[in-house]
Amino acid sequence: MILNNIKTRQKDSGFTIVELLVVIVVIAILAAISIVSYTGVTTKAKQAKAQNNAQSAQSVAEVYYADNSRYPATTAELESGGTTAKLPGNIDVVVGLPGVGGVFTGTDPITLATAEDRVAYSCLITCSNSTGGRITFWNYAAGSSTSAASVIYVGAATPTSNYVAPAS
Repeated sequence: MILNNIKTRQKDSGFTIVELLVVIVVIAILAAISIVSYTGVTTKAKQAKAQNNAQSAQSVAEVYYADNSRYPATTAELESGGTTAKLPGNIDVVVGLPGVGGVFTGTDPITLATAEDRVAYSCLITCSNSTGGRITFWNYAAGSSTSAASVIYVGAATPTSNYVAPAS
C-alpha cells in the first residue's frame, strides 16, 4: 500500500505555473543584462577602431610631410600616402570641414552609418603648401566627429587654427 501511494504521487509531480514563470523571469533578466553589456563592449570597440584609423592617417600625413616637405593637399594624396607609407585600404578619407578658431563650419561629413572606416581631413590655412592639418573621426560617445575628443592634429595645427577643406 505504501508503494502504491509513492507511485501515485510521482505521476502527479511536475512544475507548477508559478515555478515556470519564476524561471522564465530569471532567464529574461539575465538576457537583458547580457545584451546591455554586449552593446557597451561593441561601442567601445568601434570607438577604438575609429581612433586607430585616425592615428594611422596621422602617421601617413607625417610621413608624407617627411617625404614632400608639405602635408597632403588633397584627400587622394593622404589616401595614397607617400613613397614610404601608405594608408590601409579599409580607411576612407573624406573632405573635412573648414573652420576658424577651432569652430567647425558646414555639415559633418561623417555619419554614424559611415563612421567605422572613415576619417575626414582638413588643411591648415591653405592646402597648396600646408604646414599641418586636422584629422577627425566619429566619436561614439559624443555622437559626432566635430567634438574636441574626435580630432587629431598634424604638424603646426592647433585647436584654434584656421582650416580649409581640401580637394578630394
